[in-house]
Amino acid sequence: MFDKMRRLPDAELEVMKAIWDNTPPMSTNDVMKVVSEEKNWNISTLLTLLSRLIDRGFLSSEKRGRERIYYPQVDREEYMEYETKNFLKKLHKNSFMSLVNTLYDNNDLTEQDIDELSHWLEEKKNNA
Repeated sequence: MFDKMRRLPDAELEVMKAIWDNTPPMSTNDVMKVVSEEKNWNISTLLTLLSRLIDRGFLSSEKRGRERIYYPQVDREEYMEYETKNFLKKLHKNSFMSLVNTLYDNNDLTEQDIDELSHWLEEKKNNA
């Protein structure tokens, strides 16, 4: 899927997060209720975004009575992996240490973060 996947614009990502965060399938009205809590979109904006997500292969839909129902075709984890790999490649030349150093140098890592990272690394080392 990674070879066909593309980065989602922020608005489309918001729609996908609303669907991922709730129990699919979701109707247009269900999605509208969720996104309207944070966004001031009208229904035509949402329908455009949903249509784009179908075209990109992130959603499928079917007509059920008078409603249109949407099903995610890409898992949140799958998309996060894609975005993370692209981020690491583009900004850190695929260097995990560059990413960690940037976070550390900017004081974005707390002591708890460092302890969790150390524990995680030790687990990975022991399971290798």
